Amino acid sequence: MSLLLTSILLAQEAVEKAPVPALAEQAAPTKRATLSALLATRESLRAGMEEQRKKLRSEITETGKQDVQAEIERLEKRRLEVERDFNALVTGRQSLVDLTSDPVAQTPMKLQDEIGQLLIPVFSDLRDVTRRPQELQSLRQELALLLSQKTQAERALDDVEVLLGELKAEPEKDASLTKELLATRERWQVRRDDVLNRIAVIENELKEVEKDAGSFWSELGRQVTNFIFVRGANIALALLAFLVVLFGLRGAYYYVLKLVPVKKYEKLSFSSRLLDVVHKGVSVVLAVAAALLVLYARGDWLLGGLALFAVGAMVMTAKSGISRHMEDLQMMLNLGQVREGERIYIDGVPWRVGAIHMFTQLTNIVIGGSGLRLPLDILSTFTSRPSGLDEPWFPCSKRSYVIIDGSLFAQVTDITPDRVELVHGGGLKRWMPIGEFMKADVSCLSGGFARSMTLGLDYKHQAQALKEIPELLKADVRKALLETMREEELVNVIVEFEQAADSSLNFIIVGVFTGSQAANYPNLTRVLQRAALDSATRHGWNIPFPQMVLRKAEK
Repeated sequence: MSLLLTSILLAQEAVEKAPVPALAEQAAPTKRATLSALLATRESLRAGMEEQRKKLRSEITETGKQDVQAEIERLEKRRLEVERDFNALVTGRQSLVDLTSDPVAQTPMKLQDEIGQLLIPVFSDLRDVTRRPQELQSLRQELALLLSQKTQAERALDDVEVLLGELKAEPEKDASLTKELLATRERWQVRRDDVLNRIAVIENELKEVEKDAGSFWSELGRQVTNFIFVRGANIALALLAFLVVLFGLRGAYYYVLKLVPVKKYEKLSFSSRLLDVVHKGVSVVLAVAAALLVLYARGDWLLGGLALFAVGAMVMTAKSGISRHMEDLQMMLNLGQVREGERIYIDGVPWRVGAIHMFTQLTNIVIGGSGLRLPLDILSTFTSRPSGLDEPWFPCSKRSYVIIDGSLFAQVTDITPDRVELVHGGGLKRWMPIGEFMKADVSCLSGGFARSMTLGLDYKHQAQALKEIPELLKADVRKALLETMREEELVNVIVEFEQAADSSLNFIIVGVFTGSQAANYPNLTRVLQRAALDSATRHGWNIPFPQMVLRKAEK
């Protein structure tokens, strides 16, 4: 606002310093002489109107009557202008128009006029600031035009005087031409006198305008001081009233809810939500009304009008988007396609829906942190569903070990709403977008896993293959595994005869482990193989290599 006032006043100072068009090199008429000339012009116009009225009564043709009537109207208009200039010159630009109007006779204003009356105070201050430069500019433009007309009239009179001089010098006089030239000279003299009178009036008005206003810097200081100590105080009080009413009502509402815990009853959940929405709307309306009342009490119609205009614009905007706002209201009442406490999926990641407001918080107990915050217009594009009590929220947790796409063994070190941080290959870190992670084939080892291998023995141990060898092999493998881990980490060891292959009797060895052994996942297969080989060596079991028997065909 201060910048606006400064620019306006700078323009005003430039207008004030603009040069005033100068009159011709002659003494300016005094105010008394100008008033006498205006009275003489008025009497001359009245005499001319009487003469035209007499002419109108004696005119026969319709065209002649119209011409005479037009001349009468022109003279009457000119007479009113002369009287206006006379009053302005006498009273210092004051007008009697407002004093002569009859307030009783005024017609009732229309709705459009009422709105205009409300908006008048809004623009009155700005109009007051720009009034003086506008008046100065308008008066100087009119003065320049009048000076141009004066020059034109004087040039025309000079030309007429030249022609009259030539006629006087001729031996034979042309009476008709001389009469017409004299009439033309008289008309131009009247026109010049009118222009001179008007110039005197304009110069007097310019003096009055410049006398009424102060200097540029005093005007600037006055406007800045008025804005800071009047407008600024009004804005501060209105804002304070808005905040006090808004937070006071909301604080009282939540205090009452603590005394009367309505939300504890499931049957009243819809009523409590409806009460929340109504309370928020009413608190905002009352806060705005309090701010407007402060401006009304302070008599600041400029800020009050601007505030009403802003509120009206907001109401019209809300009215145009009523369907979208109804959807938002339906969501806030927990009646939409997304409901509190249910789960929605974003990039394949499940999120729990929190309290639905203008911004809704989405959380995931595995990811942790603040989660996601979605506005209503984006949240309304999803659809939620109820979540089971034991339904998982993520394929794995932090610090767990996973196998991705059946080949990549890695540890999950961090999970955020955007990405999953993995460590694999002896400390190599990798960031994987969370959407891509959810699309991958992820096997989590934290819940337990199994490792297996196959041992082949020679066919000469066929008699021991079904009972003795599995028992001995199981005991040896279990003993070897317990040397590398605690007993509670080893869930089970399974050794069974698998098949009779072409060159060997195959036994499958399976170790089942808890999730605490997930870090040793790559090494456990080697431990199983080492234990199986040691057991076969200790018991003298031969491990055959693939053999092929060739028989020579007889002739």
